[in-house]
Amino acid sequence: MANFRGDDVGHSILDDRFAALPGGPFARLRTLLDGIMPGDSEISLALGEPRHAPPQNVLSRLAQADGYDRYPPIQGLPVLRHAIHAWLQRRFGLPNALIDPEIQILPLNGTREGLFMAAQLAPQKPDGLVIMPDPFYQVYAAAALARGDTPYYLPAQAEHHFLPHLEGLSEDILARCSCFYLCSPANPQGTVADRAYLEHLIALAQQYNFILCIDECYADIYDRPLMSAPPLSILSVLKPETIEQAPVLSFHSLSKRSNLPGLRSGFVTGGGALMRRFSALRLVAGPQSPIAAQEAAALAWQDDDHASENRTLYHQKIDTAEEIFGTSFGFYRPPGGFFLWLNVGDGIRATHHIWQHSGVRVLPGAYLSANPTHPNAAPYIRVAIVSAPEENRVALQRLYDSLISLEAA
Repeated sequence: MANFRGDDVGHSILDDRFAALPGGPFARLRTLLDGIMPGDSEISLALGEPRHAPPQNVLSRLAQADGYDRYPPIQGLPVLRHAIHAWLQRRFGLPNALIDPEIQILPLNGTREGLFMAAQLAPQKPDGLVIMPDPFYQVYAAAALARGDTPYYLPAQAEHHFLPHLEGLSEDILARCSCFYLCSPANPQGTVADRAYLEHLIALAQQYNFILCIDECYADIYDRPLMSAPPLSILSVLKPETIEQAPVLSFHSLSKRSNLPGLRSGFVTGGGALMRRFSALRLVAGPQSPIAAQEAAALAWQDDDHASENRTLYHQKIDTAEEIFGTSFGFYRPPGGFFLWLNVGDGIRATHHIWQHSGVRVLPGAYLSANPTHPNAAPYIRVAIVSAPEENRVALQRLYDSLISLEAA
């Protein structure tokens, strides 16, 4: 029997389609900074991992740790699906008849797996494209490459309010599009798509036959000016009489809203026909989260008070950032989410200097982009204001001082 050697494989069985996937941002950040002594005690503002306290009743339910002797139902527990349905109605004012919790709500192990799987439902097209904003979330590109399509990175630039510029898409690009990803509120810029933008996007999807995957995981984190009119969902512009054939999927998560990134609990909802196809695919290709996690998630979706308290903490931290930065480095209050998107001229150089000068770790905008020299990303750094308020103030002051010292150099 011949011995198997990995180097004999060459290109005979290995598929190198994922070679086109840009490198992961945090691996690139480690390459940039590891081995360099920080200028002060380390504070990381690079990772968007919420650090506020999760709701205590959710943690108490998880502590009971039962239900692990049964396979969880792939469609999700009824208590969770109905809790999500009620939240959608409260949060977005949706009509009761728009979403059927028995058919159109599917719990997920966090949204990443759902966002990846969703693209596989899109129509097959010759020379197919999956359109996504740039900067982008890596899973969007991975999903495109997995289905054999080409990622099409649409710059989200300041002159278009950091939203992908739909009017810049040609007839050919739209005709080849199979799937379109959008994050609103956006990561990293915090931009919120309004009703007109969402209606235009749906019209394009219907005209050119592609599906929409709308990542709405930051929908419950928004700044004070939006308190009376919070960010819309893509579902907000749909009607009961059109929902069945709507080419729309909406994704939500408890990671940001409820400070439960480790629970890995989210859901997808959307058009009736598309959701039935999603459920059928997931029945054979995806596991469901444990029963205890689903029951705990139901408690979180039933409680809006902790989400409100969470927003208040972010408001206070944005206040601190505004106090420190003013209008320096292009500072603006992000309408949604918990990132600052600062224009520092050269994001990679600034990140290196900030670490050496002050021990604060941030993320270059170039590392979130497929076009690292493009002006929509290269001049920026992303700053995650997820720390406790006191640490946040210390970190932001150090960050500002470092940038001032870099300007003076």
